Amino acid sequence: EDMRAGLSTIQQTLTPEAATVLNQSIAEAGRRNHGQTTPLHVAATLLASPSGFLRQACIRSHPNSSHPLQCRALELCFSVALERLPMAQNAAAPA
Repeated sequence: EDMRAGLSTIQQTLTPEAATVLNQSIAEAGRRNHGQTTPLHVAATLLASPSGFLRQACIRSHPNSSHPLQCRALELCFSVALERLPMAQNAAAPA
């Protein structure tokens, strides 16, 4: 409960765009059953968003490439890193 109140306070200090990224990052961590939302979740969210700063920077760094494979490779690196994060402790044990 205190944690949610703290998160709400933090979100009020963010721009709407930043709050959206944070909410998407928290949702992604939840989908992956991670106990915490990490900077890696945020970076992956920024890269996945077509309007995200990280994706735009990646695309601009390779202006002559119509299909920026470097951006896709970076997405895969983040995906692998996210897969390696530990699952939440309260995950259901296999039967």
